[in-house]
Amino acid sequence: MRFITALLAGLLLASVSIGTAQAAAPSAVVLPPKGTLNPDGSVDITMKVRCNETQQAFEWSIDVRQGTIFGNDFAGPIAGLITCNRHFQTVHTHVVGANGPYVVGAANVQALVQLGDVAGGGDTELEDRAVVRLRP
Repeated sequence: MRFITALLAGLLLASVSIGTAQAAAPSAVVLPPKGTLNPDGSVDITMKVRCNETQQAFEWSIDVRQGTIFGNDFAGPIAGLITCNRHFQTVHTHVVGANGPYVVGAANVQALVQLGDVAGGGDTELEDRAVVRLRP
C-alpha cells in the first residue's frame, strides 16, 4: 500500500512540474507609471512587451493625451518588430504633441501591440491603458 501511495504521489508531482514547465507566459504590453518630459515638450515612454514563440509582433502604437494635447508614436507593419521569446522586451517611444507641448503632470496613455500567429491562427491585439506621470 505504501508503494502505491508513493508511486501515485510521484506521478502527481511529475505531472504538475511538466504542466508548469510547458505553460507559455501570457502575452502582454505594460506601460510604466512615469514618462520623461523633454525640454521641447515631447515625451519619452518605455513600454514592456511580452509575446511567445508562436506569435510575431508586427505593429505597435502609443497614444498620449494630456488635456487637449495629444500625440502618438508607432512602428510597423514590419514582421518581427519585437522579439517574441516569452520574455519582456523594451520598446522606447517618443511622442510629440500634435497640437502643442506636454507639461509636467498626469497624462492618459494607451499602448497597442498587434501580434500574428505564425501558424496562421489569426491576429491578437494587446492593450494597456494607464495614467502616466510626466516629469523631466
